[in-house]
Amino acid sequence: MKLSELLPLIHLPDLIARECGPDAVRGLTRERGGVICDPRPGQRETRPSFSVYRQGNVWRWKRHGGDEASGNAYGFLLDCGYSETQAREELHRLAGVPLDGWQSAPRPRIAYTPPSSLDLARGALSRYAPLTPDELAQVGRLLAPLDERSPAAQDLRRRGLLGWAGLQVGVLRSDFQTREGKVLAKRGALGLLMTGPDGQVWGLKVRNLGTASELETAGVDRYIYRLAKHGAPAWCSPGYGQGQALLITEGELNGAAASRVAQVAGLSLDVQGLAGAGGVPHLVGMMGKPVYLYGDPDPAGLACLARVGELAQAAGAAEVRVLAALPAGDFCDRLGEQGAAAFGAQLHTLLEEAQISAVDLGPRPAFGPPPVLKTMPSGTVPSIWGQQKQPCRGIWGQKRGVL
Repeated sequence: MKLSELLPLIHLPDLIARECGPDAVRGLTRERGGVICDPRPGQRETRPSFSVYRQGNVWRWKRHGGDEASGNAYGFLLDCGYSETQAREELHRLAGVPLDGWQSAPRPRIAYTPPSSLDLARGALSRYAPLTPDELAQVGRLLAPLDERSPAAQDLRRRGLLGWAGLQVGVLRSDFQTREGKVLAKRGALGLLMTGPDGQVWGLKVRNLGTASELETAGVDRYIYRLAKHGAPAWCSPGYGQGQALLITEGELNGAAASRVAQVAGLSLDVQGLAGAGGVPHLVGMMGKPVYLYGDPDPAGLACLARVGELAQAAGAAEVRVLAALPAGDFCDRLGEQGAAAFGAQLHTLLEEAQISAVDLGPRPAFGPPPVLKTMPSGTVPSIWGQQKQPCRGIWGQKRGVL
């Protein structure tokens, strides 16, 4: 059956309930849809902006703000990590079949094997890509250079990241708002360029400043994505791929903090900072290397560790180890409080004491002590800014860092 013939048979609220759980559709009516928090992986939000509605005889969805994406049931499955073939098969399976979570007559289900974690990740990553030249030019128009006296600069200073050459940043030149006039980010908000494993810019993430209560009063989320159709890619450290091991953290700024102190401590370490607990890591750089994981010590963080640990093992990691949780604060908090040298020594200890992941995908060789990361000579850092590989240039033609 053609896709155009399938879509009128698919009830999108049912599909969302099946894929994301019944809590995800609270606020929708079965007849007219409504507005909920974006249920797609990597698009976590606290204020509903995800519209579900019927257009003619086909259900559709649209995200207002964030990545500004929109689509139908087929596109929703793709955003959930299905391949095109898997999405079509799932739509054929669901056509005319009532789903759990809604009052409907029970019918027998067809046997279904969900996609693997690796398939889901590949599906999500297939929609991530570096910014085009036109999009990079747009970023240059959206962001102004960072003034070290600005609130955004002070926010980075508190985290020990102000002036670090490995993080490309700027500030919004003007308010970012929807066509309806709703403000999603204020002028002066911090703009973080998400560098990918190839050193190119893959996205623009904006951090709204202020306390949680101040953001709630203003009606804005902490983070939004300023450019549409680029998803929520993980941030990758400078010179990615040259390290002996890979560290994956929950949160891009935590990844940046880890990368900075790894340089100071002389650790040969690649780093990825995920877009929150639901973020998807790049698979590049996992094969044959030890992969270390760090997440927040809360239910979402623990679930992230289990999911990413399973994914890393499926992607060919030599082993997966989990770092012990810090007593308080994030990596970027500790960097700001302790300084790069002191926190670098603490990170080295955390890596040495990291435990083998409890995720079990079947028989694997027994692992011994964690690998010893190569320490660079005193006073030097890994050759990521040297002559072997030139630093990636910022959008204003300067080196990475304060613009």
